[in-house]
Amino acid sequence: MVQNCDGNILLVSNYPSDVGYAWWLMEHFWTLIADAFAASGSKTFLAYPTITSLPEALSGSSITPIELEFPASSPWPMKNIRNFIQDNNIHYIYFTDRAWYNPRYAALRQAGVKKIVVHDHTPGDRPPVGGIKGLFKFIRHRLPFVCADSQLCVSELMRTRSIENGRLPAHRCHVVQNGIPPVQKTQRSRESLLRNLNIPTDSQICITTGRAHPYKRFDFIIDTAAALRQLNPDHSLVFLLIGDGPAYPELKQKVSDLGLDNRVLMPGFRTDARDFVSVADVAMHAALGEGFSLSIVEYMSAGLPVLVPDIPSVKQAIDHGKNGFVYEKNNCSNAAAFLNRLISDDQERRVMGSKAREKANSHYSLENCSREFKAVCRHVF
Repeated sequence: MVQNCDGNILLVSNYPSDVGYAWWLMEHFWTLIADAFAASGSKTFLAYPTITSLPEALSGSSITPIELEFPASSPWPMKNIRNFIQDNNIHYIYFTDRAWYNPRYAALRQAGVKKIVVHDHTPGDRPPVGGIKGLFKFIRHRLPFVCADSQLCVSELMRTRSIENGRLPAHRCHVVQNGIPPVQKTQRSRESLLRNLNIPTDSQICITTGRAHPYKRFDFIIDTAAALRQLNPDHSLVFLLIGDGPAYPELKQKVSDLGLDNRVLMPGFRTDARDFVSVADVAMHAALGEGFSLSIVEYMSAGLPVLVPDIPSVKQAIDHGKNGFVYEKNNCSNAAAFLNRLISDDQERRVMGSKAREKANSHYSLENCSREFKAVCRHVF
């Protein structure tokens, strides 16, 4: 995967070692890098801002975890970083979700770093940039020393964003399409899972997983539940929103204020979220933007049709009317109508779910993702 490495590599985590969520994919990439560098006789270090418990994915790997912070919004402790780079012969740095341009990169290079690679998972849809602003970005993002050497993008759409909005050099932007392992059916019965949350066992389930953050628009899903109740008062659908985060208390209050306590359940963070995904009937993902959503592909792999807004970065995997529905952004009545169609037609729902599973497991598999990652790493390191 890497060839002729004449030094060691430092991987940089943006979050503490026990943060969870979609960092499992980063951990997978880290282990692939570590294996490749170990095969060439080089060492891999992983810098966390703080270390508590280490992810299980790292056990047995050749990665050496350390506490060393690269703050996102404050000056880096350059003396500590410089000393570590020089003492450990660090020639390569792999960042996640860091800027392409950063004047501090010059200090890293001065300390001995030869190549800086950034893997961009940041969410959002950004228009092409031209004119004076575009020219400024074009020039700045080609300056030596203060720019990264390569960027890895999670989809073709995100590569286009980097080139047209970020004005990055196209030949330095590489696609590693995000992927997941197939979602397996849980060994737990559907009935026992629903009883665990006091959900009637004859209910239909619309599932959403993720952080309870305003950007993820759990509030819109709650409004959609209210719209569905008005459209079809006798429906049996329960909205299951799994995850915690800064908006959780406010969202719980919203559910109560709308009288939806029996229609919208928010059990918080659960380690068995995938079990509930595997027994749900339909999924909904209402985020304002994505890089490439792993949650959406997990829903698809579980055989669920998925409802998403007509936001380019969010709807990337969904083919409207085939494996899910794309509703008008901010239109909860439109979303509720599509949900009502799915819960009212078992045959259509099953066919769409089958097509969703087929696409997820063929186009967005972890196997394909790993193969692309290894191929790109041979080129950039």
